[in-house]
Amino acid sequence: MGRSVAGGAVPASRQKNCTACVLAKRRCDRRTPICKRCADKNVDCVYARTTVSTSSHLREAGNALPAYMNTDGLQFGGSTSSTFSLSPGPPLDMDYLDFMPMDSQALSSASLSLDPSSLDATNTGDLPTDHFMDMLDNCIDPNLHQTLVSTEHGSTIDRPSSPADEGTLAAYDKMAPICGPVEPWMVHDPKTPLYYVISRVKGFASDAATRNATPFMHRYLYRDHMPSCILECFTANMLYANRNPANMAMVMRALHRNVGDLVRTEVAHTGATVTAKLARTQALFLYQVIRLFDGDVTLRAQGEADIPLLQSWLGELCRVRENLGDLADLEDSVARAQPPKKWERWIFAESLRRTIIMAYSVITLYQMMKNSEGSEDQNPWAYTHRWTISRHLWEADTSFSFFRMWKEKPHYVINNYAFDDFLKYGRGDDVDEFAEILLSVYVGVDETKEFLSATENKT
Repeated sequence: MGRSVAGGAVPASRQKNCTACVLAKRRCDRRTPICKRCADKNVDCVYARTTVSTSSHLREAGNALPAYMNTDGLQFGGSTSSTFSLSPGPPLDMDYLDFMPMDSQALSSASLSLDPSSLDATNTGDLPTDHFMDMLDNCIDPNLHQTLVSTEHGSTIDRPSSPADEGTLAAYDKMAPICGPVEPWMVHDPKTPLYYVISRVKGFASDAATRNATPFMHRYLYRDHMPSCILECFTANMLYANRNPANMAMVMRALHRNVGDLVRTEVAHTGATVTAKLARTQALFLYQVIRLFDGDVTLRAQGEADIPLLQSWLGELCRVRENLGDLADLEDSVARAQPPKKWERWIFAESLRRTIIMAYSVITLYQMMKNSEGSEDQNPWAYTHRWTISRHLWEADTSFSFFRMWKEKPHYVINNYAFDDFLKYGRGDDVDEFAEILLSVYVGVDETKEFLSATENKT
């Protein structure tokens, strides 16, 4: 049985689930004296009829958490007023507990108490669950090498404030041709890199409509549980991809309503799970692609008004992602010996990483087209955003294929747009559509085609 919680108690509630499952937002089978989940994870199982400590004890317990779990003062950028600022921000989601080391999880579930206001007589304790994480719950392992949220101590923790290294910053200089002043004709000339990039970005809407996937959103990401905002976004993209003069007004009305519903619902939703945060960011990003690049003045004005919200949601994702700091410097043979425990977990984590860098890239592209720049303390490119190049991993359609490709094929961890090492050792066969877009921005469209052709069959 779990140890009792210190005094200063409030009256016992009618909460049915154990405290550990409530805090982790996981389903509890309510077995006594200890539920199956607590038994499997070897954590204390305390039911709400036990006395619960006051909020002052909650604050004291929170102060006792390991330093790497403390998000106070964490911000994305130099100023706390920055658009990318992550401090102050919403409290750490309790569903992250399953990604912590077991000693930290035990501390959290046994020592942290619920806010007394959340344990009133009408509360059943059945908090919203993260269905995607629920599916993986039985696979959590304290020695997990690749998780959505880092579980290592020390320098392997890579927070969004990690500055970009010299190699990453130097790579930006090679992008000067596409980052220069934009003239209106460039958007319409098929021979310009800008035309190519904008065409690919505008294609995200049709990608979502026809394949239920994009270069940054894996086709199996929401296979078992599709959040409502993603389903509504899919519907809007389907309508937009099939618009014509006869149905244009209805398509625009549906798009406007869906965006309004998403913003109103999610801005008021302060307890979103990691899955919900990713889904709402992807949905808003896809809406932004339509609104900013459709050409309609009204849509563009509305899209511009929501850019700060998208930046804020991207900042939240930066705070919780696994940024591959532990794998970035490993030799290929060593990295292949450390596969993720679950294919679905890698899909989720990589989709999150790709969403961040692609959304920031599109925001920057739009600012360039307007010949405007964000302030230096709001520059996301001063920080490290890692992602993985491997067409074989991204396009694997089964868990078996994924793990076979992990062992047999190389994969490369890229910092932002730093492709130099990949261009030396990689092959065209490794490049998926996401990498192709970013590589075209880095070296140019024709140069990317040449690399893909020349190295496709390189051994």
